[in-house]
Amino acid sequence: MIWESSDWKEPLLESASRLQKLSRSNEIDESEFVQIEKDVFIGFYAIRKLMDTAKISDSTKSFDVSLKCFPNLKPVDYMNWHRLDELYDLSGKQCETKTLRVLCNFIVHSYVFMPELNDEGHLVSFYVTSDKDRNKKLYSVSIEQVINIFKLVGSDYPSNTKMVRNPKTGDWDIQSW
Repeated sequence: MIWESSDWKEPLLESASRLQKLSRSNEIDESEFVQIEKDVFIGFYAIRKLMDTAKISDSTKSFDVSLKCFPNLKPVDYMNWHRLDELYDLSGKQCETKTLRVLCNFIVHSYVFMPELNDEGHLVSFYVTSDKDRNKKLYSVSIEQVINIFKLVGSDYPSNTKMVRNPKTGDWDIQSW
């Protein structure tokens, strides 16, 4: 249970700042790639945990994310997951909209996670797919979107909460704004 949300939100803002800096860097070394992974994995885990509380607003919880996606061509396994150009049709780009929670789950349960650099060596996005979806699609999330999501959640402190007992489930239905 998250009692004090600032302990989870402030690191999101720090991660957003680091990712912004790395997205402008011409050269990313191995330790920085590790930091990117930590920032993204821990950040989206924190967001998923915050979504289960009244510590962020309903509008943030219902935020939609536009993702590029690429169809799978061949089975993805432990030994070949990194061969994205062989396993997915990277020229067959499509777009899909997913909820923030779905994106969190993709990352928390990722089977493939790989940063994408542009020709200048700048971090522009990362590829991700979950263990369940690895043989269906590969998704691409822009680093700009990640930074914006981290800033959105990291600075969301609802001022109002309404709790009503759900007569069917016995649990509380919570609205935050």
